[in-house]
Amino acid sequence: MKHPLKVEPLTADSFAPFGEVIGPADREPDFEGRSGTQLWGLDFEVDGRLQLGYIRVPYQRLSFSMMEQHDGVTQGFIPARGPAALVAVAPPTEPGRTPRPPDVRAFLLDGSRGYILKRRTWHSLDRFPLYPPYGDWVILTGWETTQDLLASGDRLGAKLTRAVDFEQEYGIVFEFDMAHVS
Repeated sequence: MKHPLKVEPLTADSFAPFGEVIGPADREPDFEGRSGTQLWGLDFEVDGRLQLGYIRVPYQRLSFSMMEQHDGVTQGFIPARGPAALVAVAPPTEPGRTPRPPDVRAFLLDGSRGYILKRRTWHSLDRFPLYPPYGDWVILTGWETTQDLLASGDRLGAKLTRAVDFEQEYGIVFEFDMAHVS
């Protein structure tokens, strides 16, 4: 069964249950240099080593059934090159609990801002570029999380990552509904 997801703009308020938007904040900067350079700090955490990477996501169908969450890191994604993209998220849960389909939300990533996910926030495995051929992203993640995923062979056997396949569990495939994007 298809489950449409209304696509919302990525704003600090709308994204707050899931993490932080990377960009100028609606508050005073945490630091301002003599030249006027401003810095807003962000809440990024990792258990272990930070891994900074560059990922390329090919254009694909705007639908998915898999979501995952991570224990040891608050992953961050910063657009590097390519078209606007979409991402789906659901609120963090404790291990052993999965999100309900009505809790899944979709956001438009217009290329001007990135985002940081809270620990255990459920998210689609990809950011979905709106146009071919691909979108490039800088990722901040945990080295241990990546190694755990590589060692498991799939997300279902990982220790630091949990995954759910909504098609397998509930017969649902999520589709991004672009009709009402503002």
